[in-house]
Amino acid sequence: MSSRSEPEATGLDLVADLNAEDDDGLGWSTPADAVHPERVVLGAMLLAGNRCGRAVVRIVAVDDDGQVHFTILPGPVAKNRHLLGPTVA
Repeated sequence: MSSRSEPEATGLDLVADLNAEDDDGLGWSTPADAVHPERVVLGAMLLAGNRCGRAVVRIVAVDDDGQVHFTILPGPVAKNRHLLGPTVA
């Protein structure tokens, strides 16, 4: 399954391994793993994850080399869903 089809099928905005961390302890992915790459901007709140888990995340950096860094908001998706806006299922 391609990374592009997975988010659409699961309602995710961004496919990411929520257990993977960069050197600063932040989660990471790439804009290519987003349903709408133009929404992957500094400060954006997105639904990220994969078939193993999902969470609301805040984008904290978008590097020139194509990596996106995020922090996972504490609590379940249901608690933070209101931060995602009306376009998220």
